[in-house]
Amino acid sequence: MKTQIFNIIGKSKMKRRIRNLFLIILACFICATIILIALTYPNYLDTKKEAQKQLLANSNILKTEYGDIEYAVQGEGTPILMLHGAGGGYDEGFWLGKVYFGNDNKFISVSRYGYLRSSIPDNASIKMQAAAYKTLLDNLSIDKVTIVGVSAGGPSATQFANDYPDRCSALILVSAVSMGPAPGDKAPFFVGIIHTIQQSDYAYWVFTRYFQSTFLDLVGIPPQVYETFNPEQKELAQELLDIMHPISQRYKGTINDEKLIKSYTVPTSNLRAPTLIIHAKDDALVNYEHAENAHNKINQSQYILYDTGGHGMLSQMDRNRLLLKKFLNESTYNSTT
Repeated sequence: MKTQIFNIIGKSKMKRRIRNLFLIILACFICATIILIALTYPNYLDTKKEAQKQLLANSNILKTEYGDIEYAVQGEGTPILMLHGAGGGYDEGFWLGKVYFGNDNKFISVSRYGYLRSSIPDNASIKMQAAAYKTLLDNLSIDKVTIVGVSAGGPSATQFANDYPDRCSALILVSAVSMGPAPGDKAPFFVGIIHTIQQSDYAYWVFTRYFQSTFLDLVGIPPQVYETFNPEQKELAQELLDIMHPISQRYKGTINDEKLIKSYTVPTSNLRAPTLIIHAKDDALVNYEHAENAHNKINQSQYILYDTGGHGMLSQMDRNRLLLKKFLNESTYNSTT
C-alpha cells in the first residue's frame, strides 16, 4: 500500500516537473518573440514604407471596361509585355525582364487581376484579362508585342496570343501554368503555408530575411538548386523576395489565380505566333507536365526542358538569355518577311 502511495506521489511530481518545464520553455519562447519583434519591427516599418512609396511612384492606372489595370513601361527597343507569376506585380515583371532578357528591350509590365492596384472585375476571367492587355496596348499606341507569361502569368499570355494574333509577334512561356493543378505541383499543405505567410507583411519580411532558403524552397527553388547559385544569382533571389514586399497587397491576386486556373485549358483555335516553352524538371512549384501539355497543344512551339533550375530557372539565367535573344531575333525576322 505504501509503495502504491509513493508511486502516485512520484508520478504527480513528475507531471508537475514536466508542466513547469513546458511553462518555462513557453515563457522563453514568448520572451524571445517579444525581443525579436522589438529589434526588427522598426526596420520592417521603414522598409514597408519605402516599398509602398516606390510602388506608387513607378506605375500608372488605366481604367478599362475589363477593370482597372496597373502598368509601367521601362526601356527602349523591342516591346515585350511581361506577365508575372503568383505573388508578383508589375515590379516583379521588370525583375523577370532583367533576368531573362537583360536591359535591351522595352518592357511593358502589368499587375494582373488582384495584384497591387489592379482590380478584380465582376465575372473576371482569363479571357477578360487578355482583353485588358489589348486595351492597354491600344492606349500606349503599341501595335505588336512579344508576350511573356511566367508561372501563373502563362494562361493569360497564351489567351492573348490566341485572341489577338495580329498583336502578338511571339509567345514565351517560362515555368508556366498551362492547366489545372498537375500531380507534381506543390502539395496543398505547402501552398497553405505560403497563403498564411502572404497575409502578414511582417511575417513575410521576417521569414525572407532569416529563413531565405526555406522560403525559396516553398516557392519552387529547392535548396540543392540554390546552392549552385553564383553571387549574382543569390543577389537576384534576394531581390525577388524584397520586391514581393509588401506581400499582403498581392494575396487577392493569388487567390484569384487559383480560382481561374482550375478550369483553364490552352486555347489554340487562333494561336499562330511562334512559341517558346522553357521549364525545368526539378521545378517544385509548377511541375513540368504543364510545359509538356502546352507543347503538345501548340503546334508551332519549341520546347526546352532543363534537368535542373527550379522554378524560374535563375541558375540557367545565362543560357536562357542567349536562347531568348536568338528566339526574338528569329521571330522579328519572320514577322517582317
